[in-house]
Amino acid sequence: MKKWILQLGLIAVLVAVAFLLRGGDQLPQEPEGTIAAFFDAARDGNMGAYLRLTTGDLRKSLDQLRKQQGAETFQANLRRTNDGIVGQAVRPLPGAPSGTADYEVELVFNDRNEVQRFRLEQVGSGWAIASIETARVYQPEIPYGTPVFAEPEEPRGERDPVPK
Repeated sequence: MKKWILQLGLIAVLVAVAFLLRGGDQLPQEPEGTIAAFFDAARDGNMGAYLRLTTGDLRKSLDQLRKQQGAETFQANLRRTNDGIVGQAVRPLPGAPSGTADYEVELVFNDRNEVQRFRLEQVGSGWAIASIETARVYQPEIPYGTPVFAEPEEPRGERDPVPK
C-alpha cells in the first residue's frame, strides 16, 4: 500500500512541475500580442506555436490541413504566407461580445494590400484566434514605396558654381 501512495505522490509532483514549466506555452495576455505571435510563428514555420495560438473550429481545421498536407508541406506553406509582407496594421473593431475581440488586420505588400477580420476568444488568462475571414485584396491608390513629397533640393555651397 505504501508503494502505491509513494508512486501516486511522485506522479502528482511530476504533474505539478510540468504544469509550472508549461509557462512557455501560455497565450499572450493581449489580443494584439496573439496576432503578432501568429504572424511571427508563420514566418518562422513554427507549427506548434502557430497552432497553439488558435482555438475551436479554426484549430480543428488547421490540424486537419496539417494532417492532409504533412508536416513538411504545412510548415513550408506557413512560411510562404508571409512572403512579401512589407507592413502590417492591426485595428480593434467595436461591438465584440464579452470574452471575444474582433480585429481588422491589413497586410501591405509591394503590389497590393490584404484585409482580414480576426475573431479572438479569451482562453484562460490569454487570447487565441477563433476565426479568420477570407482576405479582401485591393490595390492602393498610391503604390507602396511611392515618395509622398518631392525630395528637397540640396543647398548650393559657395564652391558650387551656378550653371550657366
